[in-house]
Amino acid sequence: MRLVEKAFRQLFPDKEFSYTDVLEYSGRFKGFNANARLNNLTKTITFSLSKNWKGVDEQIKIGLVQSLLLRLFKKKARTVNMDLYDNFIKNLHIAIPKTKSNPVLEESFNRINKLYFAGMIDRPNLRIGKPSARTLGNYDYGTDTITISSLLVPHLDLLDYVMYHEILHKKTKFNSKNGRSFHHTRQFKQLEKAYPNSKELEQKLGRISSKRKILFSLF
Repeated sequence: MRLVEKAFRQLFPDKEFSYTDVLEYSGRFKGFNANARLNNLTKTITFSLSKNWKGVDEQIKIGLVQSLLLRLFKKKARTVNMDLYDNFIKNLHIAIPKTKSNPVLEESFNRINKLYFAGMIDRPNLRIGKPSARTLGNYDYGTDTITISSLLVPHLDLLDYVMYHEILHKKTKFNSKNGRSFHHTRQFKQLEKAYPNSKELEQKLGRISSKRKILFSLF
């Protein structure tokens, strides 16, 4: 039995598997990203996985496919394989090489790590992103990378605050329920609010975003 059909039957034991399935590995994805597409006309489900998934144990890949199937069909469920998949993603950072850094971001990371995490967080990859007002910061589990918008580089107080936010993602990971992942959990929000002057900093971030949007509209 093919992997996709096996994942489907474990997830929906009372339903008939009446689809053509395609499982492909692509170099277009970073880290361990993946997606699924359904063509209703041909009843074909195409799963595109990062090439990094090639050597991963089948039971973990079944959990990945099941997670994608639940999103695709807007259903809720939980399986042992999905637990295996979540644990795999949560622990990826241990094995991922740390090859990318930036002196400004590294200083910020070290400051925040020492002040709020007792220096206990392992340094991830650090990179400065595009001058995006929409995505000021991001933590990618699949590459263990914190990316900070270049708009924040001149504003060390805001840079440190967004760095804190992204380190929280690395520390608290995520919770999963019924096929959905929740990254801004109650614990996360409580820790985020504990940052000094967090409300004021959020307002300043909002002004930077608004100003950037106005500049874009002028040109």
